[in-house]
Amino acid sequence: MVFSKIKKYFLQKKIQQSFKTSKRVFANNKIKNIGILTTMALNDVYGFEDKVKKLFPKHRSVNWYCFREFHKRDEKSFHHFSNTDFNWKGKINDVSLQIFVDTPFDVLICYFDTNHVYLESLVKQSLASFKIGFSNVNQSLFDLEISERIDNVDVFNAELKKYLQILGSTAAS
Repeated sequence: MVFSKIKKYFLQKKIQQSFKTSKRVFANNKIKNIGILTTMALNDVYGFEDKVKKLFPKHRSVNWYCFREFHKRDEKSFHHFSNTDFNWKGKINDVSLQIFVDTPFDVLICYFDTNHVYLESLVKQSLASFKIGFSNVNQSLFDLEISERIDNVDVFNAELKKYLQILGSTAAS
């Protein structure tokens, strides 16, 4: 319990320090690959991967990672991570999760609407060109924030597509 609090403290500190030095640049290139970050509970309810594939039908490269609480009986998956995939200083110690973070996605869509230190850490470390998420999480985290409730995923996705078309990043379909 104490170890978990220390780990969260260091992750939070690392996120705050990175805000001071980050410089974001967005090039309005066509979207080729998309990353999705969410929690397992939300993904089970809303099925974000399928919704994004319907939103961008021409894009074959849709990669996703979900946070789930650690349980010994869970199998290791290349689409799930837990708090055990971070060391006590907040460094990622899982190779597949590090590869996901190091992938230069054209767009990283974050489907979570509450503060979540592990997801926020991944968003901040991600090399994605353009990061999109819900507005009530952390104002310094995303390049585009959409003010919507998590249960209105279809409205969120419609707004997302509209803004990307305005920015010239995706062809109208």
